[in-house]
Amino acid sequence: MLQELRSAGRVTPVLLYTSTEDSSAIVRGLDAGADGYIVKPVSNLELRARVRSLLRRGPGARVTEQVFLGDLCLNRLTRRVTRGGQELDLTPMEMRLLEHLMLRAGHIVTRGELHDKVWDMHFDPSSNLVDAHVARLRKKLNLAKAGVTLTTRRGMGFVLDRDGDEVADQDEYGLSSANV
Repeated sequence: MLQELRSAGRVTPVLLYTSTEDSSAIVRGLDAGADGYIVKPVSNLELRARVRSLLRRGPGARVTEQVFLGDLCLNRLTRRVTRGGQELDLTPMEMRLLEHLMLRAGHIVTRGELHDKVWDMHFDPSSNLVDAHVARLRKKLNLAKAGVTLTTRRGMGFVLDRDGDEVADQDEYGLSSANV
């Protein structure tokens, strides 16, 4: 169930709370997309502290090592992206761009946000830096038949989503008309 949640692009923090101390079960849970794992018994103080820690990271923040979308799996520790076991050949900047877009899957991401978060520089409206990298990444994703679509929303930004998913229009604050 957790893998389906993650492959649908959901970034809801998940903390597994279980009685098993089996290392392989813990690894399977974390590999499936859990953000943390607690073995019972645990004090209420520790449990609440771990939940607060996850919530402090804010919406979209993930501590898990793998991010899933469509047929893609991005491993944030090894910096590898695979589709059906085959590794995609991405530059480090394409990897950072894809990671940011996957974490914001289904949402419009502006050029300014990408400049700030991926390139760590202030937005220059005359620059085509983002557009050039998005075009190369889009081409690689299409060639790999990755099960995702990277679209440009004219005047707004970019959206990465699973093939076939519709993206609701969003206003300047990222609120979609579907959620209003």
